Amino acid sequence: MGSIRTTALTATLLAAALSAALPAAAAPYARADGSTSSARAGTAVRTVTQQVGHPAIMYPNRLYTVAAYCPQGTKPTGGGATVEDDPASAVFLKDSYPDVAGNRWVVRAFNASGEVQTLHPLAVCSTDPSISYEVGADKPLRPGEAANPSRANCGFGRTRFVVGGGIEAGDRTYASETSIGNGEWVAQAKYTDLDPDAPLSFVRATAVCSTTEAGFRASRTVQLAVGEVATVHVECPAGLVPIGGGGDASPDVLLNSSAPTPTGWTVRATNKGFSDREGVFALVVCATS
Repeated sequence: MGSIRTTALTATLLAAALSAALPAAAAPYARADGSTSSARAGTAVRTVTQQVGHPAIMYPNRLYTVAAYCPQGTKPTGGGATVEDDPASAVFLKDSYPDVAGNRWVVRAFNASGEVQTLHPLAVCSTDPSISYEVGADKPLRPGEAANPSRANCGFGRTRFVVGGGIEAGDRTYASETSIGNGEWVAQAKYTDLDPDAPLSFVRATAVCSTTEAGFRASRTVQLAVGEVATVHVECPAGLVPIGGGGDASPDVLLNSSAPTPTGWTVRATNKGFSDREGVFALVVCATS
């Protein structure tokens, strides 16, 4: 499943299961390395808010860019976009990442449906003064390739911790994963141009870093039949709010939307492959508000 190690995923899902069975005050959360803690995520004094950007009316077979801006004194830690009235879910995410220079969260998506769609951007913004960003290496993708992930880390938890992240990809290359795993932010995408003479594409991960650790939770994995669309959601523990998040899918399962809710993270994805054994789950990074 994507690039998250089986052991880390197992620990994350186990933590989620345990937390559902325990009182909220003592519920464990998972760290980026797969371990758990009963302490509340984060100790710094900070405020986390969500900002809504201007929507884009998406005409068929076009690529659109939207953004949500963070207020002065805050920095983007997470974000994404939702698609309005999209029963076929044929809108695919290409980029969803923090634009540091513009202090905003940027999303680029392609409308592959035959209908007009509406794309709504959102940004998660934090007053945490220690927020910084690390960009992973561009990983090349050959025509049709879906499994060469880019990874970005914050020093593997020595002094900074991964609290969010994003993805950028080349032309005709759409996200299948933007999530945390083994102390890194991982980005994976599929290059959908099948022409063997097409130029190389790429995928790039960006990690959002903080000196204050945040916990994360993963939803259950939802299996998708060929061509099936699924929506998955994961909630933060009571008293915590989403500061980052994303989705992790099989390489041939493409993300249609990935965005925060007031208390969690929701992802929608489509199985564009040839196997009924593909899957997707949502992940949320949670912190004090």
